[in-house]
Amino acid sequence: MQDQRDDNRGAPDPEEPEPGRGGPDAGPAGPASGIFDRINNYLLLAYACACLLMNYSLAGLFYFNGMISLSLALPGIFSILVPFYLLSRRSMLGFAREFSFARPDLKTSGLVIVIAIAAILPVEAFSSVFERMWAPDADYTSFILSIKPKGPTSFFLIAIGIVLVAAVTEELLFRGFVQRIFQRNMSGPLAVVLAGILFSLSHFNPPVIPGVAALGIIFGYLFYRTGNLWYSIAGHAIYNLTMLVRLNEAAEEEIVAAKVVPPDTGWTLLSLAVLVSALWLLHRLHRPNGQ
Repeated sequence: MQDQRDDNRGAPDPEEPEPGRGGPDAGPAGPASGIFDRINNYLLLAYACACLLMNYSLAGLFYFNGMISLSLALPGIFSILVPFYLLSRRSMLGFAREFSFARPDLKTSGLVIVIAIAAILPVEAFSSVFERMWAPDADYTSFILSIKPKGPTSFFLIAIGIVLVAAVTEELLFRGFVQRIFQRNMSGPLAVVLAGILFSLSHFNPPVIPGVAALGIIFGYLFYRTGNLWYSIAGHAIYNLTMLVRLNEAAEEEIVAAKVVPPDTGWTLLSLAVLVSALWLLHRLHRPNGQ
């Protein structure tokens, strides 16, 4: 009997719960302790809608009072980041684990950078098809002119809002929250597409909706395959930074004219080939889906 006990010292007791799982009386633990298992889908979607409406309201309040830089940064912080942090307080997982913030690895990070850069020309070419169908929207043109940097300091302040805050808060809302709600009741690919479409509709400008939807689907796929929100945030930030640099270099006359010039076909096809290859490598690297 003593020898048998000694042989079993390293094995887990069949009646002892595994770490992180809890026993019969330990209550919900692990995945079951997260908000996505504690709160009804409809309530979660209502919460997301309320945060989005508050974001629009605060952005409009700052924007129409001439505080352009603040309108790009503060609304996302106070209407999405803070409310989601407070919501995560109801979870035993904590904010980072609840919303899938994990340490990125070098190989996947490199692929995400390639995907984000390679997506620019194909998305621009796709979007240009639809932009030709609509007359330029005066309000949208006015908004673009208002966020065009007026110097290095202006560029830095606008970049904080567009590249940093927007990438974090929009990915947190549409990928880390809405997409995961959809994944509870439908297949992962369908959830990625629906979240991407909602993401595009939130931009309220018909000519750019198809292109933004394509971007949203790419960002959603990054999150779906890796289960790490940092990757979709990184892809979003790289894309926004590229657009901001191009806006900074564009003349105001070009913006007002709103002339749609599709990117070079050869470079677009090359970028598309790189994009597809990088997505395939990502698919191979993260299989099965870690979510």
